[in-house]
Amino acid sequence: MYYIGCVSLCLSVSFTVVVPHDQSVAHVGSIVILPCWISPPENAEALEIRWYRHDQFSSPVLFYQHGKIQDVQEESYRDRSSLTRWSDKSGGLKDGDVSLRLEKLRIQDAGSFHCYVSGESEYDSGEVFLKVTALGSAPVLFPQPLDDGRMNITCKSSGWYPEPDVTWMSDERTVLRPGGVSRSRGADEMFSVHSWTAVSHLDAHLVSCSMSLKTGEFRESRIDIQAVIPSDPWKALFFTLLICALLGLTGLILYKYRHKLTGKKTGKEGN
Repeated sequence: MYYIGCVSLCLSVSFTVVVPHDQSVAHVGSIVILPCWISPPENAEALEIRWYRHDQFSSPVLFYQHGKIQDVQEESYRDRSSLTRWSDKSGGLKDGDVSLRLEKLRIQDAGSFHCYVSGESEYDSGEVFLKVTALGSAPVLFPQPLDDGRMNITCKSSGWYPEPDVTWMSDERTVLRPGGVSRSRGADEMFSVHSWTAVSHLDAHLVSCSMSLKTGEFRESRIDIQAVIPSDPWKALFFTLLICALLGLTGLILYKYRHKLTGKKTGKEGN
């Protein structure tokens, strides 16, 4: 009886490429791992592994063959892509884990990636979806008084992707109606947002402007309306006049005191 052993690699007659149904989400500039593995788990070191986008099969994001990554990558993914383990519990290629690691994520990386694995007589592929987001800067609030006693507040922020939602709220967490919202997109494809609203001291004590993504991430800033809007114009006028009067009185006292000192000094010199 003869036994044929597996010297370096044993493969099943067939395998299936498995990928998650949920899309992966990551920020611009970060690192993301797109999971892909073969089932049943087998050593994939001798297989051909190709990650590519859309119909760019011949210009792959990564191409692994003959036990190493081949230098035929699409230029924008050069030095940014590699094979990695999906988790610490994974055995990597020896365990059939052919997950892709992408570094320095860009907005252009958003979309679908195909994980293609082939052996001598079988192949299979799966599609992984990546969503790329950018959390913008904290909103900056600018108050400007209006002729009717209200305060116009503008809210500005930049570096967002995709477009964020803008929400104005009072200190009682009541939604305030914005006066308007404008958005612009830069050369880096990220969005800048400018919004504004008009409020009085009767509307709220604190007013907040928040910008949020569908992922639930947000940035928020607040402004104290009472600190920038006088609650009573007559009271404000009274305090202004009072301060002016105190300053005038102080000046008069100093003038007389200085005059008195000057008079005494002159008298002494005469003696």
